[in-house]
Amino acid sequence: MRLHRWSPLVGLFLLGAIALPALAQGRLQAGPTLIEFSPNAASARLRLRNTGDAPVAAQVRVYAWSQAGGEDVLQPSDDLAVSPPIAEVPAGGEQLVRLVNLAPAAAERDRTYRVVVDELPRPEERETSQVTLRLRYVIPAFARAADATDPALTCTLEANGARLACDNHGGRPAQLGQSRLLPGHGPAVVLNEGLFGYVLPGSRRVWPIAPALPDDVSRAELRLETQLNGRSTTLPVGLAP
Repeated sequence: MRLHRWSPLVGLFLLGAIALPALAQGRLQAGPTLIEFSPNAASARLRLRNTGDAPVAAQVRVYAWSQAGGEDVLQPSDDLAVSPPIAEVPAGGEQLVRLVNLAPAAAERDRTYRVVVDELPRPEERETSQVTLRLRYVIPAFARAADATDPALTCTLEANGARLACDNHGGRPAQLGQSRLLPGHGPAVVLNEGLFGYVLPGSRRVWPIAPALPDDVSRAELRLETQLNGRSTTLPVGLAP
């Protein structure tokens, strides 16, 4: 199967970039923003809504989500069955999509997926050469393991201040929200004002720091202040040799 290296922010970026063309016709919304299968749950629901004035069609696909080389990797997966995989949502209406977990129960680590919802072109667009940008939602989905441990992060500043690498030694994903680096003295360095990203269980995630951490910022006692799974957390940051 082909591997796709994909940022978890791609859905948010496309949503903001291409919502405007859809306003005059159908307008697709998908939720919840996180899908979870408890250890004893076999299914979950995804809700599609159309807030526009014309029908809109959507396709739902599932990808296994891993991290390699410090990046997100998505691979098509049959672990979660989707019903229906393609649906037409009437103007002002809703469509429930059922996700069924077909994989064996997760052990020690949560299994991680991305559910991708794409708005499909309308029939009149398929019959012409018209190019219209459509909506895409990329939603995290976790099959929880009953014996998984909480996230345990170690973070390191690499490449002379140009990269931040975090390793998750726990069994659950770590979501990092608003984040900044706190030097031993001097001003904080803001990394992100919103969602910074995820570090999956047993995985490493690397983020470029642009511009690189200035030379005049003290690297002593460097810390990462972040929202870890919604809780304010401060982590020590080591320095790569």
